[in-house]
Amino acid sequence: MKFWKSAVVAAVASLTFGGVANAQNLRLLASWDSSYAAVSDVLMPFVKKLENDTTAGVKIQIMGPETVPPFEQLDPVARGLFDMLFTNGAYHFNDTAMGMSLDAMSGTAGDLRDGGVFEAVDKGYQEIGLKLVAVLFDLNGYHIMLKEPVGDNGLEGRRVRGTPIYHPAIEALGGSPVVLPGGEIYPALERGVVDGAAWPTVGAVAYKWYEVADYMMRPTFGQVSHMVLMNLDTWNGLDDATREEIQQIAVSFESEANAIFDGLAEKERTALEAEGMEETALSEELAAKLQTAWFEGALDLAATKNPDEIANIRKLAAEAGLD
Repeated sequence: MKFWKSAVVAAVASLTFGGVANAQNLRLLASWDSSYAAVSDVLMPFVKKLENDTTAGVKIQIMGPETVPPFEQLDPVARGLFDMLFTNGAYHFNDTAMGMSLDAMSGTAGDLRDGGVFEAVDKGYQEIGLKLVAVLFDLNGYHIMLKEPVGDNGLEGRRVRGTPIYHPAIEALGGSPVVLPGGEIYPALERGVVDGAAWPTVGAVAYKWYEVADYMMRPTFGQVSHMVLMNLDTWNGLDDATREEIQQIAVSFESEANAIFDGLAEKERTALEAEGMEETALSEELAAKLQTAWFEGALDLAATKNPDEIANIRKLAAEAGLD
């Protein structure tokens, strides 16, 4: 029995007679707890704007991974047991790769909207009962924290934590990927279960990974999409005015999120250096290989799950200069 089943039972008990939660009182699952700055410094301000700037008086209760484990959150939201989800597409790759494709893009959420990529991804999620509300991008991307500096052969022979989207990049550098939730990274590094961990450039300070890893691999790569999804029945149950207000708030805040993440990334780098972490650089040849492996690998991997949809996204991205 899954340990979060009691939370789901409680959620079901709170549903109205018609089977859909009160449209103005929404429950949001987050894939990370509030110690991750994307939750405390980005999601929470977004939620406050939704609550303060919608005339219908939307109220949102945030629940973290202690309620439902990160890799298991998509299904209960799609089934309406919760109303919203704040996550990354790689966390539910086994269900759909549409969201994971966003991390392969090279552009802002506004660029994705203008180029039709946002609409294509939204269409894919609607087919499984979800609505894509916003994409809060950290354009600073990802990096790999290591116990030892990179060698002439990159990460050859090393085990590196990474969800499926990281696998092509890790393997291109000679490493072996290991899938672990964020909460298991510290003990895995401490015990030597892994030799490194791939993660956004924001987050290591809060989780104190500098205590068990001494190096930050450079260059960084990709960009991090934090998606806000809503159960489609919940979305359709909102009145037209509220849906329009939410869409306007989302578009506006997507731009604000870029600036917030820029500040967080700079603060993070400074703090990690103060804690004794050092940069370790790939050779130019391996750095170029990393970038190619990331962008092509992410979409190639996504295509193994949703081939037709990803082919369309790849075409739209190329036409909009987002590839």
